[in-house]
Amino acid sequence: MILKSLYIASIFFSLTGFGSMSARFDAAISRVEQGSVSKVEAHSQLISDLPAIEARPKIVSSGTLPNVLAEDYLLADLDSATILLKQNMNAQVPIASTTKIMTALIALENYKLKDIVTISEKAAFQEGADAYLIVDEKITVGELLHCLLIKSGNDSAYALAEHMNDNANNDVDSDKTKLFVAKMNEKAKELGMKNTHYMDPAGLDTTGYSSAYDLFLVTREALKQPTFREIVKTKEYTAKSVDGKQFHALNNSNRLVNEYDYPGAIGVKTGYMPEAGHCLVSAVERDGHTLIGVILNTTYDTAPASADESKKLLDFGFANTEWQN
Repeated sequence: MILKSLYIASIFFSLTGFGSMSARFDAAISRVEQGSVSKVEAHSQLISDLPAIEARPKIVSSGTLPNVLAEDYLLADLDSATILLKQNMNAQVPIASTTKIMTALIALENYKLKDIVTISEKAAFQEGADAYLIVDEKITVGELLHCLLIKSGNDSAYALAEHMNDNANNDVDSDKTKLFVAKMNEKAKELGMKNTHYMDPAGLDTTGYSSAYDLFLVTREALKQPTFREIVKTKEYTAKSVDGKQFHALNNSNRLVNEYDYPGAIGVKTGYMPEAGHCLVSAVERDGHTLIGVILNTTYDTAPASADESKKLLDFGFANTEWQN
């Protein structure tokens, strides 16, 4: 009888769009059948954890699902964490510069915006996207966060990470980002990011990995920070050194915010590496509701691909989701 109830619950949640809840009941069924947990324990545990269904959004249209051309993706409601659409959301994959969402979060939680950072040679000469920081330039954490999140500067990511080491007066280890990256992984565990391990602050090391679902979790946390919210929705900005002699022109790499001017777009972060493909974590707010889209490794290797696929997810979500109070 208990197994029958679990099967019915799994089917119900699957048909009503609550894939994450359906998966939990499927897992319970598997554990019961394998004898690793009692039927009563599995049933009572899941019933006690059941969310308040009437307060959650759901897909209400029977329209055609979007043909999202990406290996891994997710669409979720920010407030309730309800997953509306997904594919391979727990796959451990390289995530390129979407890594910088966590980099920004750690910086915001550990530094003051007015803290002054001195740019090292290693930071200034990082490969890939950069904000053209100058060796020995002095610039504030606040300005570096703009360089990091708007221009996706790898130089900015390393400068922020090395600053933690400099504050600790730890000059023995040649890798001055270790302390910071350790903080990133500690925070990932704290947030329940079970499919994530960071190797560097910029996402250049492709042995590091995360998942679409874990990127949703860290984005949800980062959006609690007003400074993060403000920066990621900024189209253009000019960052300045402390002495006012160096200027860094920044254009937002997120096409939903910039070229597309997508209604309600509030950021969050782009990414690209050959191993990761084109990636985008996006946040859009309309009528008091915010949807988070995560696109990883698009089918097409073109610069606008991640924005185009994100747009499909978000268009479908806002057109077909009903929020019940």
